[in-house]
Amino acid sequence: MERLPLRKKNLLQTAATVSTVAFSVAFSGAIAQNYNPTNNTVGQLGVEIPGLGADDPVLSAEEFERGKEIFFERCAGCHGVLRKGATGKALTTDLTRELGYDYLHSFITYGSPAGMPNWGTSGELSEEDIALMAKYLLVDPPQPPEFGMPDIRESWNLIMPPDQRPTAKINDIDIDNLFSVTLRDTGQVALIDGGTYEIKAVIDTGYAVHISRMSASGRYLYVIGRDAKVTMIDLWMDPPA
Repeated sequence: MERLPLRKKNLLQTAATVSTVAFSVAFSGAIAQNYNPTNNTVGQLGVEIPGLGADDPVLSAEEFERGKEIFFERCAGCHGVLRKGATGKALTTDLTRELGYDYLHSFITYGSPAGMPNWGTSGELSEEDIALMAKYLLVDPPQPPEFGMPDIRESWNLIMPPDQRPTAKINDIDIDNLFSVTLRDTGQVALIDGGTYEIKAVIDTGYAVHISRMSASGRYLYVIGRDAKVTMIDLWMDPPA
């Protein structure tokens, strides 16, 4: 059977990385510690956790840091940094404390037909980490740090100054039929020709890449990772990079 070529107007492109913008969000960098175990005991939060008494903290400071790391890497992309929901449901403490530890533990372990991964039965998370995450969801999430425009500008890494960029497209790639394919776990995007299915380039971008967007002009491809790093790729340059 003949393969039909993929067509997608200006969806993707290949080129050299021109500049990157990186800034920290919750869980990805230094965050002011706002978790105090003595203010988050089982009794204070009104929850029940096997093996813990009313005066025991739900999590130690070390466990909280571990939970923060796991949530950022595994959960924040769907449930949101502040757990207010995105493609996944909200996991704010007014909801999780009502559901309770046992429910959360089972849900993390077995997942759901709606798209929640079965982190336990798949072996992706250990029993220890599942128990930790069920407790982590019972305490309030850390707040992201302030990161304004001056901080963003300071983080810029300019690779190719504007006056050194080509004034016209210098490659022979059909940029109207090129796809940006996310390689999330490697922090890359693959640029693939929609007609030949040939991989034109694999470009390093950022941690857990989520989004590829074209500029209004059609010249630049912006790639955004979960670490909030933005990579701008010039689609006119040759070779792809």
